[in-house]
Amino acid sequence: MAEKLTDSEGREDLVYIKTEDGSYRGWRVDLLIDNLSSKMEEKILLCSSCKGMLRDACFYEGDLKCGVCIPEGVAWQPVKMNREIVSDKMISCPVKKRGCEWSDTVSTVMHHLEKCEFFPVLCPLGCVCLDGERKGKVMKLERKLIPKHQRDSCPLRELVCEFCMNTVKGCEMNPHLEICEHFPLLCPNRCVIEGEEGTRQVKRRDVSVHLANECPLQKVECPYWIYGCREEMERKEMNLHEREFLHIHHRLSITDMKQKQIQMSKDNKLLEEKLDTATERIVLVEKNFESKSRELLTFKQNQIETSKQTIDKLEIATKKIAFLQNENESKIKELSKVKHMEDKLDTANIKIENLEKQISKKDSELKSIIEVLYSHISLATGQLEWKIKGVKQKIENKESSYGDPFYVGLYKCQGNIEWNYDNTGKVVVAICIVKGAYDDKLHWPIIYKYTFILLCHINSYYNYEITKQVTKEDLEKYPNSLKRPTEMRNDGLGTRSLISNTEILEAKYCKEDSITLLIKIELLPAL
Repeated sequence: MAEKLTDSEGREDLVYIKTEDGSYRGWRVDLLIDNLSSKMEEKILLCSSCKGMLRDACFYEGDLKCGVCIPEGVAWQPVKMNREIVSDKMISCPVKKRGCEWSDTVSTVMHHLEKCEFFPVLCPLGCVCLDGERKGKVMKLERKLIPKHQRDSCPLRELVCEFCMNTVKGCEMNPHLEICEHFPLLCPNRCVIEGEEGTRQVKRRDVSVHLANECPLQKVECPYWIYGCREEMERKEMNLHEREFLHIHHRLSITDMKQKQIQMSKDNKLLEEKLDTATERIVLVEKNFESKSRELLTFKQNQIETSKQTIDKLEIATKKIAFLQNENESKIKELSKVKHMEDKLDTANIKIENLEKQISKKDSELKSIIEVLYSHISLATGQLEWKIKGVKQKIENKESSYGDPFYVGLYKCQGNIEWNYDNTGKVVVAICIVKGAYDDKLHWPIIYKYTFILLCHINSYYNYEITKQVTKEDLEKYPNSLKRPTEMRNDGLGTRSLISNTEILEAKYCKEDSITLLIKIELLPAL
């Protein structure tokens, strides 16, 4: 759309019209310094619609019009003669009302506007107006005012905080000063520095330390608070308080010491009682230790007798081993016969290897047959009659249901239902491509037409059916649904508005808390 400049008072001032392609047409006639020489020339120079001075004219419906006044989509050809006539005319600066005294030929006006000091331009930092007609838009100022605006008033100019020396935008300086750690604050107690006038100033980050350790006006507790002195006073009065109440503090500390001695006596008595109890337990443990030692001695004697019996059994076992060695010699003779059998087994293994090679050759032939088979059934049709039980509970729990996998040609597919999708009360039905045994032989991405039919067990007339097919938009929007699967299954692709939860629970579709969904898929040629 065309953009019209406005002067400082907000009135529309059609000095020129700027189109989206960057061209300029429709200069005001009253900017011309010399008058038009003839009516014919005036007709050529002015647009019949906007009455602006033409730069490139064209014929439309029998009249001369500028490019802005011609409807979009209409092809037109400029009249070059008009450009030659206009370019030599003397014209004043389009923003002369702002104070510019420039004048020259029309052909040089655009070059002048690129450097005119009175021409309104956008703030280079991009600050926006807070009120007026341009509220919310980037601020416009005369070109000569831009340096002063950037230096003094632009809210996006960069300033340096005089306290922490960090760089902050102009519009953010006041909020920054409210949190700046180095900003000087008056002491909350309004204390002063001795020998100086005025309240003490402390950096924001040091206020808590100042109050805790330094401020003479801060209320503090008496050091003998733990002994019973409950006086609170300003820090500067603490020395006087300690001198005046020295005898009281002394008496409080002595009283506290006596109380602690009494408590220590009680604690010592408890410790002595615990020590007596521990001594009795030690005596009992020693008696148990003597009893266990006797039991251990008896156990050792029994172990020695058991070891003697084991040695006697070992001697008998040695004699048996000798007898077995004699028998092994006879077994070795039999092993020679086994070796002969092993030779026969090696021969059999060679035959098995030959058979495996033949099987491998047959397998490669089978793969070739599968490729030929795929070329004949690449446009095959598959369907699945899917009975879904427990429909009410699935809708309430918003469960995701998957049907049994089925093949369409050599592609392995699976149905998927999302119940109460996004709490909208709709049922989402989709087709998921599943990893199959022939994926490396197939063409990807898969293109197909799919049909979902919700069967009515009363009358097929009421079957609910939706048919769609994969488009180029689907390939761009859902690439992960149509490519070769890398996981167990791809993302589903289908319809988000098959039928609502309320409709699917009607008696004509839902019988004994079950529904039957027929899924049909027809493979299509690549797009």
